[in-house]
Amino acid sequence: MDESQQAAIAAVASKVTYTGASTATVSWMISSEWGVVCGILVGVIGLLVNWYYKAKQDRREQAAHDRRMAGK
Repeated sequence: MDESQQAAIAAVASKVTYTGASTATVSWMISSEWGVVCGILVGVIGLLVNWYYKAKQDRREQAAHDRRMAGK
């Protein structure tokens, strides 16, 4: 998977996190227990996916930085 695909996945995961949190909040307001549970699950899954791809991006950027510093 190339860098642009990973960046796109991270962006989508961020939006999924916000969607899950919004779903949980709205469901709580209308007293829908299943909606709250589903919203929380979607939010947590989005957060985990986002964390995973951001960590991969940080490792790539650190490796590129290390290569640049080794060349000086």
